[in-house]
Amino acid sequence: MSLSIVILLICSGIFVGVVNTFAGAAAVVSISVYTALGLPIEVANGTNRLPVLFQVGAAAFNFRRQKLLDLSVGLRLGIPMAVGAVAGAEFAAWVSPSIFVVLLATILILLLTLLIFSPNRILKGSGRPVRAIRRLDYLWFFLVGIYGGAFQIGMGYVILGLTVVGMGYDMITANALKSFIVMLYIPLTLAVYMWHGQVAYGYGLIHAVGNVIGAYVASRYATRINTQLLRWLLIGFIAVTVLDLFKIISIRDALSHIL
Repeated sequence: MSLSIVILLICSGIFVGVVNTFAGAAAVVSISVYTALGLPIEVANGTNRLPVLFQVGAAAFNFRRQKLLDLSVGLRLGIPMAVGAVAGAEFAAWVSPSIFVVLLATILILLLTLLIFSPNRILKGSGRPVRAIRRLDYLWFFLVGIYGGAFQIGMGYVILGLTVVGMGYDMITANALKSFIVMLYIPLTLAVYMWHGQVAYGYGLIHAVGNVIGAYVASRYATRINTQLLRWLLIGFIAVTVLDLFKIISIRDALSHIL
């Protein structure tokens, strides 16, 4: 592995760690980098769980140290999500790559639409008072876990939607819960992809270094992050990735001239 590839993995990992800790959806950056470096889409999807594990662990630890994380709520919401995530990971590990590409592209287009036209529905919160967990919440988190186990992309926005818009938590507290909940289910889904041989450990571990740096920065300086800049950078990455999935452009060919 060349030095330029190592630098690319670490630098892109820092961006991913910042965006995913503050909001979400930056997994698309990780997957586009992996596929550009030659990994099959299903291996890129599985490998993505490795840096996410380190990223959310660093963020959750830092949030807990700042007394912003409610472990009781996190466990109650995270356990049903973890059960769903295992089922979702097993589905993604078995589905054919061509079908997975179509599903992934569809999700990215929907996410792109949300980021362009109504990002504040999540980023600004609901302004409602925090309410107690209801039985229906467990079902929602289980269903969302199925999606997260299969794709992971956009999970931050989905969890924030459930906790901020649905339950009334403020953004900082919701981000702390999000990091802890993801930390609970990611090891289980990673184990599924490892079992199916869909994890590239070298790329994933190096990318994880950047993820941890970005997660630490975002969790420590969350109130100073320029969300609009992150939003437009993410929009650009998603648009390019969709074009690459449909083979309109080739990120891999572009990188081959640089690396």
